[in-house]
Amino acid sequence: MTGVPSYFEEVRCHASGRWDQLEQDPELAGPWHQLFKQVQIPRHVVSELLQNADDAEATMATVDIQDGDFIFSHNGEDFIEEHFISLCRFGYSNKRALHTIGFRGIGFKSTFSLGDEVRLNTPSLSIAFRRKRFTEPVWQTRKGTSDSNTEIRVAIRDDYRLRELEKNLEDWTKSPASLLFFRSIRCMTVRGHEIRWEAKSPGPIAGSYWMALANDPDRQYLLIQSKPESFPEEAFAEIRQERMVTADEEASFPPCKIEIVLGLEGRLFVILPTGVKTDIPFACNAPFIQDPARVKIKDPETSPTNRWLLERVGKLATGAMLEWLGHKELDVKQRCKAYELLPDLNREDHSIAGSCGRIVEESCETSLVEQPYLLTEDESLEKVKGCIALPGVLLDVWSSDQVVHLFSEGARPILSRYVGSEYRRKLSNWNCFDEIDKENVLDSA
Repeated sequence: MTGVPSYFEEVRCHASGRWDQLEQDPELAGPWHQLFKQVQIPRHVVSELLQNADDAEATMATVDIQDGDFIFSHNGEDFIEEHFISLCRFGYSNKRALHTIGFRGIGFKSTFSLGDEVRLNTPSLSIAFRRKRFTEPVWQTRKGTSDSNTEIRVAIRDDYRLRELEKNLEDWTKSPASLLFFRSIRCMTVRGHEIRWEAKSPGPIAGSYWMALANDPDRQYLLIQSKPESFPEEAFAEIRQERMVTADEEASFPPCKIEIVLGLEGRLFVILPTGVKTDIPFACNAPFIQDPARVKIKDPETSPTNRWLLERVGKLATGAMLEWLGHKELDVKQRCKAYELLPDLNREDHSIAGSCGRIVEESCETSLVEQPYLLTEDESLEKVKGCIALPGVLLDVWSSDQVVHLFSEGARPILSRYVGSEYRRKLSNWNCFDEIDKENVLDSA
């Protein structure tokens, strides 16, 4: 550390002046304190700090509790003036890349849910923030971290907060799926326990990878990523309103990607898991706009951004399924696994989770119109109603040509015997083919 940065005093004076103003006007200060209280949730602290570390392009992060202190550190970039100014404001975010839409620049303030003073130590900064004036930095006469990391330290106020934090850290070790969705963080150490995702091999389609935890390499998940796509104008309008971007702060936001993970439950993620668990057959991560409590997402019936993102999820899933099915270099049994991506939902569920799932499934349905996606015995693909399904035992007795001649009116191809019962049930529920069951076979005979 070479001393106090040249920009520090100006930023501190601006924050101090704001607090002087707020303390003289309780009516003006009320909304600040109310919003500040809303983010005082211990279980959000690690999540918020991880997102900040990812924004700083960290590749590793460490979380620990030592001598009653919560300690979070990462190896990302140090603060520059713009980022420090944002840190010392409230209700403002300098983020433009919509990996997450963010919650009005207040994530860091969630650390006050653990204690009354938050200390920040980086190669260039040694400061503290205190609850009474939570955006005003106080310079500390301490050196920066010797290993050039960024460290955040909070003395935990009481046993209640300690228990909440310990439970949250345990949840991270048990359910580390979120680490898949960070842009740069690939390894996280929680109280000495390392969590590391590794890409084991390319997936069956472009932009996909088989991923596994380093300590469980045999259990693999398929990560599928979309190409970046620009938000429609009505979504931009909602995002600007949500982030309270003023006219003089107007900025363009770059295109965003979305991701789905086959092998995880159908939960929606905004990097971190939300409280929305759908019945779609994969997890999905996107910059959904969340509710103020950051537990669920805004209802897609009233949020054009969330509706558009869910429609993209459906398009990504069906596009991946079609490409996977059409991958002729793969074994036919492997190609059949593409049907795992096909949703099969109860569209009468009118909860937020039900609405989200329905939008995804309807998007899948629209994307599959006139597309050949029924895998047949000769390993070709047919459109809906372009083939028939027969009991697999017939194909063990007769050749495909004989079965077609005996049982297929119009000589339609036969659905592949390797389309398993679960996949066949899905396709049947979608009314994709005519089916001849055992009773019909006996009648035909």
